[in-house]
Amino acid sequence: MIKVSDAILSILRENAFLEFGIHHQLFNQSQLARYLQPFVAARTHKEPSVSAISMALSRLTPTLSRNTPEPADYHLEKISITTGLCTATFMRSVNAHRALNRLQTDMHKNGNFCSVSEGMREITVIVEDRFENRLNSIVGERPVFSQANLTSVEIQFGDAYTGTPGMLYMLLQRVALQNINLIEITSTYSGITMYFARSDARIVFDTLLNSLSVNKATC
Repeated sequence: MIKVSDAILSILRENAFLEFGIHHQLFNQSQLARYLQPFVAARTHKEPSVSAISMALSRLTPTLSRNTPEPADYHLEKISITTGLCTATFMRSVNAHRALNRLQTDMHKNGNFCSVSEGMREITVIVEDRFENRLNSIVGERPVFSQANLTSVEIQFGDAYTGTPGMLYMLLQRVALQNINLIEITSTYSGITMYFARSDARIVFDTLLNSLSVNKATC
């Protein structure tokens, strides 16, 4: 039979928001215990009291607080901003695929920025604003979504954290806590790039720079 403390620990470790709140002591312990009660009951197959859960939380909190990494514990290589971008998303089709492949090849040949992300149903392209008209006309179809005046924030973390669980969540969490709308996201082996409205990019950049350990000489 699963112990109450083991069930609570498992629930908290499987929910990044709860773990974050415990680490930063954001919760009223009694209210959290009341919230967790049905979940603990389902795992332990018994009805633990709110006071029992609250007592277990008080014992577990110091351990969870110590074991949850702070954002500053991550040492990132570089954060950079690129302005003057636009995006368009098209339904995935043979014609759209061919047209956008030609566009990407031409852009790269001339040293221009072009990012293409392909899913099972859609293809999203990001280019510089000055190519917006070309992007919207090359496929010959109306995009399902398009937006200009984008800015990207690129975070390069190198290969040190590619096997670290929660790394990308921690970066996205910094943005979510500022209630910023993330329009697009792309990633590589050692970095992640987030795209925002130009008006939101500065606060994202400053939030990441001030809360993470970054070599500021490379920003």
